[in-house]
This record gives sequence, C-alpha cells and structure tokens, in this order.
Amino acid sequence: MSSGISIEALVLRRATQDDAELAYHVTERAMRDYVIATFGTWQETEVRKNTSAAASAGRSQVIELDSVPVGILTVERLPTHIQLHQLFILPQYQRHGIGTHLLRRILSDAAVASLPVRLRVLRCNPARALYERHGFSVTSESPERFYMERVP
Repeated sequence: MSSGISIEALVLRRATQDDAELAYHVTERAMRDYVIATFGTWQETEVRKNTSAAASAGRSQVIELDSVPVGILTVERLPTHIQLHQLFILPQYQRHGIGTHLLRRILSDAAVASLPVRLRVLRCNPARALYERHGFSVTSESPERFYMERVP
C-alpha cells in the first residue's frame, strides 16, 4: 500500500438509486478503456441502464474510503458459488491495496461457506494478475474474456 491510504477507513455500504450516477462514473472511469479496446465502442446508454438497475435493486455496494466513494462492488452469493460481478475502483485509488483487501474478504467468506469464487475479466484488463495472485485460475475463455475460479 502507498499514498497513505488506510484500509481501516474502508467501508462498504449498500448502493441505492441515489448512487446510480456514482456507479456509472466509477464503471466508466475504471472500465471504459478496456471495453473500447475489447469491443471497439462504449455503450453509455446500456452501461447507465445496467449500473442504475444494480444500484436501485441494492445489488451493488459503494466502496468508501474516509467517507469518499472510491469504487463499486457487486457480489452475488449463489447456492453453488460466489460470483464476483464487479470490483471497480476509481483509477486514482487503484494499486493501493483496496481491491486486494476486498478480494481477501470475499475469499474468506467463500472459505467459511466452502464455496468457490467465480468471475470474468476482459482479456486486456490487468486485474487478471491480481486474481491470479490470489489463486484464481482460468476455467474457460472467449475471444473477449477469461472466466476464472478459485476453489477453497
């Protein structure tokens, strides 16, 4: 960790409809370049619809550091596994240990429940290296994505 970021000041809170614009902003800042590199375009209307729906339904959590929103986390707990849908951190807060800390929390919960954790990552997204460092392996792939899993 660098830049004086204190993980102890990290808080997750359930997103609400009021967080829809924040969820879009985080997604756009964290993922736009990777999406354009992969698909050739950024579908703003579609991304806004999806991020708003997830926030409104309370499926997403806002990641706050010292009461400042720094990211979005979306995790789905299913009977057979835990699905990590989004772990998006604003670029200026990336590479400071926030994603690692949250990923460890998810992996700890999965170990207690004896469930694997699954996710998908765009091929060009360097986050794949983070997941591999934490024991994820590629289980399948498509031209655009790697599908990864970590078994407890």
